[in-house]
This record gives sequence, structure tokens and C-alpha cells, in this order.
Amino acid sequence: MKPAITPANKFIVCHECDLVCLDLPLATGEAASCPRCRATLYRNGSANVDLALALSVTSLILLVILNSFPLLALKVQQVTRDTTLFHAALAMWDDGMHILSLLVITTTMLAPALQISLAIYILYLLKFGDASRALGAPLRALQTLRPWSMVEIFMLGLLVSLVKLQHMADIVIGPALWSCASLIFFTAAMTSVLTPRNVWLWAHATDNPLPVAGVPHV
Repeated sequence: MKPAITPANKFIVCHECDLVCLDLPLATGEAASCPRCRATLYRNGSANVDLALALSVTSLILLVILNSFPLLALKVQQVTRDTTLFHAALAMWDDGMHILSLLVITTTMLAPALQISLAIYILYLLKFGDASRALGAPLRALQTLRPWSMVEIFMLGLLVSLVKLQHMADIVIGPALWSCASLIFFTAAMTSVLTPRNVWLWAHATDNPLPVAGVPHV
């Protein structure tokens, strides 16, 4: 039996084929799919603001460790040299690889820092109900920044370099490398939880609804 369409119904547009579908409530763990192209429209998970905030704060701590401690150290003939992420980017700049240096700084330092900061800001508004500020602008900025955060690409390149260097020197893994690996996991979890749809639902579930004009409902 098809649900009746009333003025109170909410609608959602499929991101694949643009079909307008009814936005129906789901049980925890269920997912809604487009009846035409079968693309997944949304899922009803058990995530909440507290979980998203915990993931965001953990990601911020890991990012600070990544940028503060050595990535690795090379030991050659009793001489040990270590490097941090920022110093590695500066070395690229000094070697004339200016574009690559800027890409490393942008995609592994600036973009993740802005992404996590925006996530914490949005969750702060949701958690403490600051109704004087809108969520639309920071949420749109967060969606724009997500493709520019490429910590996992940097990690992959670093692992390839480690494989090539293991026969030339003794490699000592630094705290920042473990932090980088953990950061990939936590930011992925944060991204999967902090979706525009969840932000929309959490905002309207608060006792004092926030002005959410401009928040994309996808």
C-alpha cells in the first residue's frame, strides 16, 4: 500500500536521476533507495551529535600530532635524521618543487584543519543550541572542503617511499605516521556521520530549532 501524499509530507530529490521521492521515516539500520535508479538516498543510522563531536575532536587531536611530531627517521651509518610534515613540505620547496609543496600543505594541513574546525563549529551549534547563527554557510563550506582533504593520498605516497627506502637505511616510524593512519579512519567516520541530512534532522530535533536556511537536504 502506497503512503498517502499530504501537505505534511517531505520530499527528497535523488542525487543520481533527480526523481522526487517521499522522505519517509525509517527504522534504525534501514536505507531508502530511489525507485527508478536504485541509488541509496539516505540511511537511518544510530549516530548522534555526541558521537559526531567525539569523532571530530579526536580527529583534531590526531591532526595536531601529525603536524607536531616526526613522521619518520632515517638512520644511516649511525647518523639519524627525522622530519615533520611541514619540514618535508619546506624541503620540497627548497628543491624547486613549489607546486608539489603547496599541494602537500593545502591537502594535508590546511584543508583537513579547516574541515575539522568547521565540523566542530557546526556540532557546537547543534549541541548547545545557539539559535542566533545559521548553519547553511558553514555546512556548504564543509561540503566544498571535503574533496580537498587528501591525507589518505599522502599516506599512500609515504608508504610507497618507505618501501623504496627500506634497503637504503634503517627506518624508524615516528608518532606522526601512526597519527596519520588513525586520522584517515576517524575523518572517514566523521564524514559518514556528519552528513547534510543528519545535520538537518539534528537541528530540527533540538528544543530550540536553529535557523537552517540554505542547508542542502540530500
